[in-house]
Amino acid sequence: MRTVWNRERKHGRLIAIPVIAAMLAGCSSGGEGKDKVPDPGEPVTLKVAYFNEQSFYQSYGNVFNAKYPNVEFEIIPTMDVSMQKDPVQAMSDLIDAEQPDVVLLTMEQYETLAADGKLYDLDAMVQQSGFDIENIVEGVVQLLRDSGGGKLYGLSPSFNTKALYYNKDLFAKYGVPEPNDGMTWEEVLQLAARFPADGDDESRIYGLAPSMFDQNAFKLIQDMAAAKGLNYLNADATELTLSDPEWKEIFEAVVGGYAGKTVFMPQNSEQGFSLDGMLFQQGRAAMTVDNPMLMNMSNGGMAGGAVSFRAASGSDEAVQEVKSPEPINMGVVTAPVDASAPDQTSEYEISQIFAINSASAQSDQAWTFVQYVHSEEAAKIRAKTSMGLESRKGYETSASGADLSPFYQLKPLPKESTNWYPKGFRNSFAKIAGEEIGAAASGSKSPDEAFKDLMDKAVDALAEANLSGEKERGDGGFGGMATSIFIGG
Repeated sequence: MRTVWNRERKHGRLIAIPVIAAMLAGCSSGGEGKDKVPDPGEPVTLKVAYFNEQSFYQSYGNVFNAKYPNVEFEIIPTMDVSMQKDPVQAMSDLIDAEQPDVVLLTMEQYETLAADGKLYDLDAMVQQSGFDIENIVEGVVQLLRDSGGGKLYGLSPSFNTKALYYNKDLFAKYGVPEPNDGMTWEEVLQLAARFPADGDDESRIYGLAPSMFDQNAFKLIQDMAAAKGLNYLNADATELTLSDPEWKEIFEAVVGGYAGKTVFMPQNSEQGFSLDGMLFQQGRAAMTVDNPMLMNMSNGGMAGGAVSFRAASGSDEAVQEVKSPEPINMGVVTAPVDASAPDQTSEYEISQIFAINSASAQSDQAWTFVQYVHSEEAAKIRAKTSMGLESRKGYETSASGADLSPFYQLKPLPKESTNWYPKGFRNSFAKIAGEEIGAAASGSKSPDEAFKDLMDKAVDALAEANLSGEKERGDGGFGGMATSIFIGG
């Protein structure tokens, strides 16, 4: 159901506006002002395709209306779109049927809709309005241009990437030099190997542990390969690419870490996460690679409290809770890279992109809104409570005072990958890879035997999955669980 909201008529929902307006009064324009803004005396109604009207107003609508009270928004909910079998086609159909002026897109939707000519080219608008795009993180603009065939069809107020976290106390205790920016994956594994490998499984420490959301033994191998621009399937997902010699080298290096117990080997959790994998948060891992959420958990409500996870698959739901020890004395440096691309990372994501419908009759007014969302004024307000990474430069320090600069230093690595996989193959491959990695790590098979068996079984699994002709979307990872995180005491 679509809803039209007006700031004056719906004052009960927008009660925070006077406070926000006062905040806005002291904010700079961030280089904007040359654009064709809505005439304050002329009512304007913008149709926006967004998750739902409540989250839209909480995130963007309230602050925008404080500056442009004559603008009404008609919100076209898109929550159902994300639940469809093909969210890209579903969004395309919604645009055709509802003709919104502004749309919020995923990267997959953005790529397809831009190629189909359904999005407005923003380059001319950026130039004509004087929007200071040079103050948007270069990597974000680059990724959007690359995904738009060289043109800019949208902007995103935030992005996500990873960094290497390390436990300063463990490094000091065992006399190991701390990590530094620009380390390669191989150097990180070598550093992990300098930590003791003794002790029982319930209390021992590890040099390196995966993120709690990377609970698949193949994921570390996949990440190291991605840093080299490798994917385990070709672009149309019809052939395996594991025959590349570099795959075997990576496989052997990671299995060596698992076997030597300097790298924690996850047990392929079907839930996509595992509290058993929260070793870094428990002070039992010297290093981990993770996104800014870990910093927020450590500096925020997690320390001395509890973290609960709720994961749902179909009608089943699993809830786990872990108590946190004392806050970790941690440092953060840039994510591991490959020597061939020392300033680039494969761990770079944009998930919320604002774009303008190419058929909109109100493109100027729509641009005013999109421009405002990405302005200095809006970023300053957002950064007070945001737990993510702002796309606008100048916010390399979090609201809690944590240094986020390591997340901003690397650029996205161009990579060839597929968004479509033969239905069921990713889960089959994850199971096969986990079994063979486990066999090699335990010594029941040599790394050579395990890698050969992995390739042979994966070829058969891919052929079987391709028989149905059905495809499923994926990001190259495994699983597909919906997970919620609750932090509290």
